Amino acid sequence: MSLSTLSSWALLIARALEARGIDAEELFRRARLDPQRIRDPSSRYPFTGMQKLWGLATAATRDPCFGYEVAQLWHPTTFHAVGYSALASETLREALLRGVRYSRVVSTGAMLDLHQDGTEVTITLTGMRPHERLVQASVEAGLASIVMLCRTARGAQIDPTRVSLRSEDRRSAAGGEAFFRCPVAFGAASNCLSFSADELDAHLQTANPALIRANEQVLIRYLAGIAAGEVGIRVRSKLLQLLPAGEINQRMVAHSLNLSLRSMQRKLKDEGFTFRELIDDTRKHLAEQYLKDSTHTTSEIAYLLGFLEVSSFSRAYRRWTGRAPRSPAVDE
Repeated sequence: MSLSTLSSWALLIARALEARGIDAEELFRRARLDPQRIRDPSSRYPFTGMQKLWGLATAATRDPCFGYEVAQLWHPTTFHAVGYSALASETLREALLRGVRYSRVVSTGAMLDLHQDGTEVTITLTGMRPHERLVQASVEAGLASIVMLCRTARGAQIDPTRVSLRSEDRRSAAGGEAFFRCPVAFGAASNCLSFSADELDAHLQTANPALIRANEQVLIRYLAGIAAGEVGIRVRSKLLQLLPAGEINQRMVAHSLNLSLRSMQRKLKDEGFTFRELIDDTRKHLAEQYLKDSTHTTSEIAYLLGFLEVSSFSRAYRRWTGRAPRSPAVDE
């Protein structure tokens, strides 16, 4: 499957270029990208074409800090439904984990990872083709957009503790440090930024579990569309539809995907999944969201997850988390 990037990134580049009086359409044509497609928020451009566009735009502006200029035009829709889902999260850590989980919506050419080391949480941006260096402006814009998301969600200033870039080109150093408001290291082993764990775990006043669920269903359907050949994503999407109907089984899901049971199992194995792992992960993820919503009782949650009995849900939740489900609502 060819790598691709959401057209909303190209839209930001076009706006930044036009603000400088540069003919964006000409650069799009030189990158072999149809400039009209930026009008469709769900369309995608080839990843290689987008990298070429970043290079052409940086050269045309003669500004090594162009990536930061583009990032400051960031809007929640730049990340499709990932942006709104992240902004509705309980904490910034949860928001960033959603960004990691659904990063392929924004681009299949790069991936995000999050890990904690002591009191710091680090987000790493890595190209899917390790032997190919990403255009520096695209990396800087990607990391800066994560900070923009955090600042928007917090509704206040929040700065990384440090930022590292693989590139050794320091011409953007002053712009990077002015944007991030922290030291920026060059020639590092990876492209990453770190935050204080305490800052990421503070409660966000904009948390909205219902909005998260609605946007995540949009995301799963969108992923299914761009990765129709990836059976794991298609199975997750189908599970969201079928779980409230009651107990489901592999044969039922395979049939709904127009696959034989054996074919579905083989494809899932090739992708590193089992059906049981997918249904468990989907149920666990949904359960955590439903339990944050005071409008649902435990029995209602069990039903929405496809369990015939509350006791079955309780046992499963104990297996997932080591504790009993705690619904804020009072069961009848």
